[in-house]
Amino acid sequence: MPQQLNIFAQQPDEDDDVFFRRPAEPARPRLLAVPAPALGTVTAIPAPKPKSKPTARRYPVPRGTDPHRAAQRIAEAAADAWHRNHGGGSMEVPVGVVAALSLWPLKGPDAPLQADFILGLDAPDLVQLLRECWAYWWMRRPDLVQRAAPIAQWMEEDLDRHRLACVKAVARAAITNGLLTVTGSSDPGDLAECDLMSWMITGLRSRGSRQWLGEFHTPPEVCEMMARVQLDEGDIGPGFSMLEPTVGTGGMVRAMAQALRERDIDPAQCRWHLVELDPIAAAGAAVNMMLWGMGPRTTVWCGNTLAPVDTAKLAKEEKAELFELRDRMEAGMAVAYAVGRAQQLFAECGMEKAA
Repeated sequence: MPQQLNIFAQQPDEDDDVFFRRPAEPARPRLLAVPAPALGTVTAIPAPKPKSKPTARRYPVPRGTDPHRAAQRIAEAAADAWHRNHGGGSMEVPVGVVAALSLWPLKGPDAPLQADFILGLDAPDLVQLLRECWAYWWMRRPDLVQRAAPIAQWMEEDLDRHRLACVKAVARAAITNGLLTVTGSSDPGDLAECDLMSWMITGLRSRGSRQWLGEFHTPPEVCEMMARVQLDEGDIGPGFSMLEPTVGTGGMVRAMAQALRERDIDPAQCRWHLVELDPIAAAGAAVNMMLWGMGPRTTVWCGNTLAPVDTAKLAKEEKAELFELRDRMEAGMAVAYAVGRAQQLFAECGMEKAA
C-alpha cells in the first residue's frame, strides 16, 4: 500500500511539553599574554612542553555527501558488520544499537568527539551505555520508548560473548562511517535531513519479508515532492493534526516536517498521529519522532489502520498511562533518595555523639 498523508484541522491537544536540559558547553581556555624578554637579559631555558594529547577522531562524512546517501552508507556498514560477524536473524539488535547511538543526548559541534570514548568501551560497558540512553529518553518520552521496545528489549537479556562482539562490531562500523556526525547536531531540522532507521530496517530485512509485509522504501525525493504539493494545496499551519495511516519509519512525515520548517513553521506545534502494522518499523518511527524533534503531541500506534478502532484515542490513553507511571516512579525515586539521605545523616549524628 503506498504511503499517504491525510491532513485535517483540529485544535491542539493539551499534552504536557517534554523538556530536557541541553549539555553545558565547555568553557573556552583563557589566552595569557607572555611578555617578551628585556634586551641584555639571559632568558631562562623553558621547561619542556608536555606531550600533546592525540587529536580526537571525528569520523566525518565525506565532503559533499548527500544526507540520504550518508545514512545509507552508515546503514550498509552496520548491516555488513552484523552479517560478517554472523549475528544471525535478530535484526532488532543492530537496529537497536544504531537507534540508541543516534539518540545519544550529547549533541552539538563536539558530538563527533565522543567517538573515541564510545569505541574505547568494552562490549558489556557499551551495552550499559545503550541502556542508559534508552533510560534517559524513557524519562522524557515513555510512550515513544515503549513503542520502540521491539528494538531495545534485547539489552535486558544476558548476552553471550558472541552476541556482545556483534554489538560492538555494529557500533564500530556505524560510528567510523560517520554516525555521530550525521546524528550529532542539536538542530532537529538537521537531524531530519535523512531517515537512518528506514535504511537500517530495509537493509537488514530480506526481500521476501518486505514483500510479505508490503513494505517498500519510498525515495526521499518523492516524499519531499508529495509533501510540498500537500502544503501548497491546503492552508496548513500550527494547530493542525497530521495523520499517517501507513507510516513505515516516517519518511513522509520527515518530508512534511521539513517542508513546514521551510515555511518557518515548527512541526512541534502540530499534532502527529502515526500508525504502522509492523512492530519493527513502528519502533523506527518512534525513534525518529524523538530524533527529529516532532514535539510532545506526537503519538505512534502499532496496529492495522483498517481495523474498526480509534487508534488516536487508544494511543493518547496509552500515552497518559505511561506518563503517570513515569511520574510515580520518579516520585518513588525521590522519596527513596530522601530516606537514604536521612538515614545517612542520622548515622553521622550517632557517630559524632559516640565520639
